[in-house]
Amino acid sequence: MFKKLFSWWHEEILLRQALDDSAAALDKAGEMFSFAMDLLSEGMGEKQKIYDMDQEVNALQIDIRKKVLEHLTISPEQDVTASLVLITIIVDIERIGDFAKNIVELHNMGPGKLRDGRYVKEIQTIREKIESAIPATRSAFVDADAGRAKELLAEFVWVGHKCDTVLEALVGDESLQVREAVVYGLLFRYLKRISAHLRNIASSVVNPFHRLGYRPD
Repeated sequence: MFKKLFSWWHEEILLRQALDDSAAALDKAGEMFSFAMDLLSEGMGEKQKIYDMDQEVNALQIDIRKKVLEHLTISPEQDVTASLVLITIIVDIERIGDFAKNIVELHNMGPGKLRDGRYVKEIQTIREKIESAIPATRSAFVDADAGRAKELLAEFVWVGHKCDTVLEALVGDESLQVREAVVYGLLFRYLKRISAHLRNIASSVVNPFHRLGYRPD
């Protein structure tokens, strides 16, 4: 299904532009995520930058909505499903950016640079997974690569389970200071949500519209 929609997008100028804008927004959200993790882990970066990048993503979201609406106004009977997919996907991308902002805000709550130890290692592992998955998700989406999208869906399931496992361990870890426990708990929750929004994007390549965000049948 997605292959057919994708071929139509390349025939329709406005939808093609909206697709390109979606890819650019995901690139920017990925940049926001890496920036946020650098700031939280190493204290590197000026916090205002995350809000500037967030405005860029918001501007792209508005532009995508405008282009999709204009396309549907001109051709109300064409590409409705493709248009709905783009409108849905940009919301997921915007939410990834929002969670990156939330991670930056954790820096204000924490005790400074995160201590070395089990949780930092888990954070690094999940970070690497997400950072490699963002451009891979972008490529799978833009290229309509169903095979790669299915591989990514499995990776996102792994990230979700890993975050849940670590959160369970945090609950019973009395060695942590309260502020540390709060920061770690929220961070793993944010990482899980970022992974879930990436999963939604990847699922659009393999699922019909009504099953976006769910496992393929």
